[in-house]
Amino acid sequence: MFLLINTSEKDKINLALFDDKTVEHRIYSGRNRELLACIHDLFNNFPPKKGGQGGVGVGGIMVVVGSGSFTSTRVACVVANTFGYVLKIPLLAISKEQAQYPQKLISELLKQPRGQYISATYSGEANIGHKK
Repeated sequence: MFLLINTSEKDKINLALFDDKTVEHRIYSGRNRELLACIHDLFNNFPPKKGGQGGVGVGGIMVVVGSGSFTSTRVACVVANTFGYVLKIPLLAISKEQAQYPQKLISELLKQPRGQYISATYSGEANIGHKK
């Protein structure tokens, strides 16, 4: 299974677990600081395989970059990079449009070297501590 993290919409966390045949989408209401709790919920409530328990193994992660808030994009990349490092799995930064069909990108994801981090691409300049 592969994980898609999409935090491009304000106060929504879009996650998907997918393989080449199925996609399980979940949309959580919440702020970016709740991303890990949402991933935990997704993994623990994923339908178990026949005769098995719930939970899932992740073979790679895709993250939507270039859309959404600076902080949400940054948090999603840090979480993905941490999982990538610990699990030694490939990561792929994708656009919001590409997130609609993540299965088409599985081969591209699997080409990515393990241990290589993704960088956040932002939709605008960061507005940290600036008053306008």
